[in-house]
Amino acid sequence: MALGPQPTLPLPALGGALASALLLTFAHPPFGFLPLPFLALIPLVVGIGSLSSGPRGRWQATHLGIVFGLVFWGFALIWVPMVVGSFFSWALPGYALLLVVLGGLSGVFGWATHFLHKGKSLPLALAVPLAWVGVEWIKAHFPFGLAFPWLGLGVTLSEWPQLLGLAEWTGEAGVAFWLAGVNGLGAAMILRKNMGAGRNSPPRHRQWLLLGSAVILPVALGLARAQTVSLLEGPRVVVVGTRIPPELRGTAAAMGEALAQVRDALGSMGPQPVDLVVLPEATVPFVLEEEEASGAREVLAALASAMDAPFVVGALGRVSSGSAEGALTNSAYLLVPHEALTQRYDKARLVPGMETGSYRRGSERETLEAGGWIYGPLLCYESLFGGLAREKGREGAQLLLNLSSDIWFGHEGSLLGSFFLHQHPAHLVLRAVENRISVARAANGGFSFLLDPLGRVISETVPPTGGRTEARIPVFPGTTLFSRTGDWVGPSSALLCLVLLLAGRSSRTSKGFSGAGAASEVDS
Repeated sequence: MALGPQPTLPLPALGGALASALLLTFAHPPFGFLPLPFLALIPLVVGIGSLSSGPRGRWQATHLGIVFGLVFWGFALIWVPMVVGSFFSWALPGYALLLVVLGGLSGVFGWATHFLHKGKSLPLALAVPLAWVGVEWIKAHFPFGLAFPWLGLGVTLSEWPQLLGLAEWTGEAGVAFWLAGVNGLGAAMILRKNMGAGRNSPPRHRQWLLLGSAVILPVALGLARAQTVSLLEGPRVVVVGTRIPPELRGTAAAMGEALAQVRDALGSMGPQPVDLVVLPEATVPFVLEEEEASGAREVLAALASAMDAPFVVGALGRVSSGSAEGALTNSAYLLVPHEALTQRYDKARLVPGMETGSYRRGSERETLEAGGWIYGPLLCYESLFGGLAREKGREGAQLLLNLSSDIWFGHEGSLLGSFFLHQHPAHLVLRAVENRISVARAANGGFSFLLDPLGRVISETVPPTGGRTEARIPVFPGTTLFSRTGDWVGPSSALLCLVLLLAGRSSRTSKGFSGAGAASEVDS
């Protein structure tokens, strides 16, 4: 049956969607304002919960979600057209496509929340996290290399790693489920107050007790667990950040400048022993085994010999076999003093648009090993994928190495850079806590740092200074539940939403057939 003219969005609900987009922006890095992760979605959810039941309400909820998504993602990704657009012609249409997809997924969240709450009578404390995490899981598992797990709800706590203990058991999706559930519970309390409590509603003091417990208990559990984590002494690691502008990318001038900065950073070190030196992604923008990179090989070999330490450096490689033989890869090489190039890791997750046309997914080893230590490389964008970091840990990695280039988020010291340079490295806090693995990050134009297995910064350099940071990093001797089981919260949420949706359709179809049968009996 046709619905006729669609109703306009109620102004209070529309204001709630806009408010949530603003609050969620300030909940994410670089702001990380507490208690916004526990509050940011409440205005949006209150708006959705205040809508009428049925198709008209779901239509409105969908559009509230779209408005929320367009505003939040429009700002969060503004660096794509403003910085990347200067170097790639596809940046502006790519930005528009991202907003269409991400805004559409936010609309799916609005629709699903309304359907689960109004159609299936689920409490908002359950409907909101099921819908939110289900949509986040879909976003992180798009096929054809289009997965985009950027700035999930769990990342809002990356500035407060002591609150992320839940990730050790559930991964990032479990943290998002918890935060979305608290937001749903808060929205339900506001709706009860505005619309009047029903006969079965708990007293107000019990509602506050439930909300407080939902916030405090997971935090207390994580903090208590963190106090019992025993750490061992690990390798001494040196991380070097560089500052090469994007207009030099891929040139011999970029390579020469990067190596000069590396020499300067390492030249002031004392005679202390070092177990590993980590350099950024694409420090050598040529295939390291080939003639164009011969000068870089000599410089790096001399530095490795002088320090008597292995180096991990970002460079290009080539696929060695198969149908893509000879194609370029984005790679990390392990250079051991007085040895040939023997270990290489190839990037498995390529950035859509920026790398998919130029590079191929490699098939080289998953980890690198030197001096009795095992390292798990994550090249740039790969730090977003909890499953990749988990696989490194399962392969025995005792330290995650993130070689990155953050020149696409804004120039050093610029207004854009001051906001968006924080987005990318924030995901590594989740990777550290999920697996209780330390992280070494070497970035060009961004933050270079060392994290301990609790997600805390041990030492760092900040843009625009770059340079060297170093520490002896701790090692967690065991494995976490997430390392053993992987992400079960995300797919379970998506599956349950799908089952409830199909059950709803099945129920409506059955009622339709029953009504048709009754009508035929009357007609006869």
